Amino acid sequence: MNYNKICVFDFETDGVNPEKCSPVQLAAIMVDPINLEIIPNSEFNCNFKPECMEEDPNFEYKTDILDFHAKVKGCSKDDVYKEWQEYPKQSVAWKMFVDYLDKYHSRNSKKSQFSAPIAAGYNIYRFDLPIIERLSRKNKNVNKEGTSNIFFPRDVIDSINLVYYWFSHNNELKSFKLDTLRDYFGITKDGAHDAIKDVRDTAEIIIRFLKLHRNLAEKIKFKGSFK
Repeated sequence: MNYNKICVFDFETDGVNPEKCSPVQLAAIMVDPINLEIIPNSEFNCNFKPECMEEDPNFEYKTDILDFHAKVKGCSKDDVYKEWQEYPKQSVAWKMFVDYLDKYHSRNSKKSQFSAPIAAGYNIYRFDLPIIERLSRKNKNVNKEGTSNIFFPRDVIDSINLVYYWFSHNNELKSFKLDTLRDYFGITKDGAHDAIKDVRDTAEIIIRFLKLHRNLAEKIKFKGSFK
């Protein structure tokens, strides 16, 4: 039986390489592992000043990343740039997230990595978790092996894998992008690619699949099936 909370989280960044990009937004929401419902008032949302702007307040981006964020926000890229300049420093925002996770351990005393929330999200193996590892090392949130200690170390729930298990044998999905899933499931795309919208939608998708797995587990028994 799992008692560790499930933390669905998502980064928005100033680039596409998780080993080099800087977060500009981090959102999260908690799922109760027992009843598989979103925990009320558990939303987290904070902004990060990009590292390049901490080093050079007038840093000039050579990519179209500002145009992308401007389209998402419905404003000009100059407005996005000015917002980023005013965001909290990365170390401040990161500490806010670590403190947030600390409130959702499975026990209030003798907390450890094994009582920490389980990391969950969409495509987090390829993108978000490498950023978590990099920032954890930078801010010394690591275990004795030198890897991040802010999440439960054994389990990760990447909903892109859940989707693959269900749809890999058919052509119902055009792609495994989150927007494609929104279209398929009937979830509005209004506000998409803002981290808080993405974690809400991802949490609902994860909850649906976990409830499905529990329902099937009650009907299908694997014990002794290989004898």
